[in-house]
Amino acid sequence: MVAYAAATGANYTEGYEHTGYYNNKYIPRAGQSGAQTELNYLNNNRVIRYADVLLMAAEANNRGGISDALAQQYLNEVRRRAFGDQDHDINATGTALRDAIWTERNFELSMEGHRFFDLVRTNQAASTINGFVEGKHEVFPIPQAEIDISGLIQNPGY
Repeated sequence: MVAYAAATGANYTEGYEHTGYYNNKYIPRAGQSGAQTELNYLNNNRVIRYADVLLMAAEANNRGGISDALAQQYLNEVRRRAFGDQDHDINATGTALRDAIWTERNFELSMEGHRFFDLVRTNQAASTINGFVEGKHEVFPIPQAEIDISGLIQNPGY
């Protein structure tokens, strides 16, 4: 990575368990900013992962009653990439397939900030999260400063 930084004019500090690959995706090359002060320096900043899109499509096909076969295809595409084989494919249908999709979202998207919203969206939050209050914690409180400025009414329970 030191050679890369020297060749491109990039500056960086190696982080914990640095492998040398992650930074290659996001370090701007010298002169790449085009004399602009933009933050992304023309780099491709990934906002949503393909696996998330596939799992959303799988859930939509299953829960919408569109096609369990298509839902299985999308789910298994994620699982095949993760496991590197077809030995872990899911052949379930109906609610068993839905549960498999939700479980896969939990594993695949771990530590990416999706779990709370998935639990709320699927009405599992109250039974899974200690202290979760139905009718209150599905939404966040509106900051008092925003209420004062706009005249909004606070969300119920706050």
